[in-house]
Amino acid sequence: MITKLPYCKNCGHPSHRGDCGVDDCGCVRYEARPDREDRQRTWIVSVEFFEKNRWMPAVEVRVKAQGVGGAVMKAVRQVKHERASKRRVLQTRIVAVPVPRAGIARPNAKQSAGVVA
Repeated sequence: MITKLPYCKNCGHPSHRGDCGVDDCGCVRYEARPDREDRQRTWIVSVEFFEKNRWMPAVEVRVKAQGVGGAVMKAVRQVKHERASKRRVLQTRIVAVPVPRAGIARPNAKQSAGVVA
């Protein structure tokens, strides 16, 4: 297995260059780029298929992806693979909702609107 070199988050230089400030890229210090798994978040995706003049019931799937496009792509592939009917899909209805990350404090909706309870 090939070991993956970490790259600088700011300028993209590999970690073996040490201090990135000596290069002409404008980077002042080395800061490691986070791993792909750390950049991914959990999404809840609801997928419905239109087959033979009717909508099939919605299926909810939890997937891990970086963005909404990747989450939708993974969810559609998974639901198509798991479904019982093998008829041709005419239309697809998708709803993707991100799951909030743990540890991020979000203000209450009333507090952000200026309403004090």
